[in-house]
Amino acid sequence: MHRLWFPEGDGPLKAAVLIPLDAHLSERLQSLQRWHRWLSEQPSGPPPRWQRFSPYRIHRFSLMLRAWDGVSNGVSRQDVASVLLNPTLKKLRSLDWKNAPERRRLHRLLNAAQQLIKDGYRRLLKPDSE
Repeated sequence: MHRLWFPEGDGPLKAAVLIPLDAHLSERLQSLQRWHRWLSEQPSGPPPRWQRFSPYRIHRFSLMLRAWDGVSNGVSRQDVASVLLNPTLKKLRSLDWKNAPERRRLHRLLNAAQQLIKDGYRRLLKPDSE
């Protein structure tokens, strides 16, 4: 949790920062330094590597959200998979769909999305080392 306290107005003239001395101290200090540079109207620079998502993770998050949106709006899982994973799935018989690897992949995407929605999104704020 981060708290900002400005005792005299809303300008950071006499600001204080309280940082817990825990396992994430170095990450907190890096973030605080970037924030201070931003407040001082200096370039804060790119976020540290541990705060950036790889192109693969961005693509996976996109698939998870799109799959979740489709299924939660009443679209069949087969139709969602045909849009996101493989257009030929739309023409499959139900027996073939039950054995399709894309069905299992969609199931994994939906499970991961559900975990993120439930409370797993907080893991995105932690470094990759955990």
